[in-house]
Amino acid sequence: MKDQSSEQSPDQSDPVNNSADLKSSVSQGYRLYEKRYVILFLFTMAELCNTAVYATCNPIAIELSYIYREDTSIITLSATLYLFMHPLFTFPASYLIMYKGSAMSVKVGAILTLLGVFSRCLVRQSFIYVLIGQTLCGMGRPLILNAQASVAVEWFPSNQRTKLMTMLNFIVTFSGILGYIIPPIFFAGVTIDKYSTQDVLDTGDSRFMYLLFSEALFSAVFLIPLLIFFETKPKTPPSAAAKGSTQIISFTDSICQMLKDTKFIQIFISFTLFYGSYKGYGVALVYILMPYGYGKSDIAILSVMPVIGGFLSSLIIPTIYKSWGKYKPIIIILEFCTIFTFYGFLWGCYLQNYVMMLAMATLQGFFILPAIPLLLEWGCEQIYPLNDSFCIGLQYSGATMGSSFIAQIVSMVIHGKDATKFDGFMGITITCSLYALAILSILFLKEVKHKLALKKSFVSPSDQIEKGFPHPYTEVNPDDLGLFDPDKVQDEDDDTGGDENLIDDENRKNNNNSNHKQYQAGNSFGGN
Repeated sequence: MKDQSSEQSPDQSDPVNNSADLKSSVSQGYRLYEKRYVILFLFTMAELCNTAVYATCNPIAIELSYIYREDTSIITLSATLYLFMHPLFTFPASYLIMYKGSAMSVKVGAILTLLGVFSRCLVRQSFIYVLIGQTLCGMGRPLILNAQASVAVEWFPSNQRTKLMTMLNFIVTFSGILGYIIPPIFFAGVTIDKYSTQDVLDTGDSRFMYLLFSEALFSAVFLIPLLIFFETKPKTPPSAAAKGSTQIISFTDSICQMLKDTKFIQIFISFTLFYGSYKGYGVALVYILMPYGYGKSDIAILSVMPVIGGFLSSLIIPTIYKSWGKYKPIIIILEFCTIFTFYGFLWGCYLQNYVMMLAMATLQGFFILPAIPLLLEWGCEQIYPLNDSFCIGLQYSGATMGSSFIAQIVSMVIHGKDATKFDGFMGITITCSLYALAILSILFLKEVKHKLALKKSFVSPSDQIEKGFPHPYTEVNPDDLGLFDPDKVQDEDDDTGGDENLIDDENRKNNNNSNHKQYQAGNSFGGN
């Protein structure tokens, strides 16, 4: 016991580790490694590098159509191909995370991203290389994004998970907006249209090459170290949630269980309508503002404001959740407030009050962005003990498909470039109506915390070292057979325990040494 204490002391100098919420975990032999911050940094940079390239061509689509003599529909196809790879590859990504660990999935995603960004640099040969590069980056997106919850669980204590998920989703949103802002900067001072001379077109080509090489170099600087240093998990778990269990459900059974869970489907619908509507609204925003005379620079500034609001709320909402402990009321309040911000934004347009528009755009981010990780967390909680990557992958896929569909509907309703002020009002009303449906989808849904209903927590098949890859099944703890029976699941209002209960029960059955050995076994797959 003395040796164990001395082993923990260096990391306990971290004030975060000395919080009252972690004393129980520390006393039970769980350890927090300082390396977790390196892992977190590498993962956030992987998210940023992959997501930022999504919209490289869209903001400058007209200019590129003249430079490379391609139709604008071909130019914008690059972003569409990127987006539609997530639904296609989300289950393969979950399979890889489930059986080989998050490190293998993130590394493969990083390799695909690197191949994609460097393939785009061959654009002078043919624009088809940009399409190929965007497709490769899109294939890497679910491999990286679906691993969010796994990284949070395997490296950080459970009481910090909501904050981490909020931060990671903030990075995704920030990266997407960054991808819209940066390309026009490279084309600043250059006007390209159908009357442009060849010298101007050559200048535009050079600017685009600088942009592509800059993004490729930036990605290489951070993704190559990730390939070397990123790991699935530390030597010993940070909490009971990461320690593992005897219940493992096969890949196909996991998908079936998830799709049969009506409560999860309600959460999925709410997430798709909520997040998908916001992304669809972002695409149609240029048409909504057009009748009021606002240009690209105004739209760029308005696009940044939600990021500021989201950053502020990421510091506040997780604390509220920690004290309240319930997903549904917080999510409903956030979604309801979002509706008011949209109409407030539209009122600012009518008044030609740009300050009011900026304030409403900031509040949109404040209310929208923190609801995203809460819905993801709630979904992960609902499908437990299924791997979290299933939930995150499916919800992001739904939002991706939903945003494209919603953007098309809103753009049609507001008549695109011919939009009037009334058309803009109708577009906002459609978006808010979808938010109302998102609220109704979960309004009567009862929260259950499946993780507290089990004596042990779920572990992926990669944690069973004695079983080869892939292993489609494993033994089931008889005590867990009633997992999906609603009558056997403890309601959140009756919860008097938490991770401490899981830790105490585990310690009664196993000593710390055997637990650490069992956990460390998982590092033999995709951990280095």
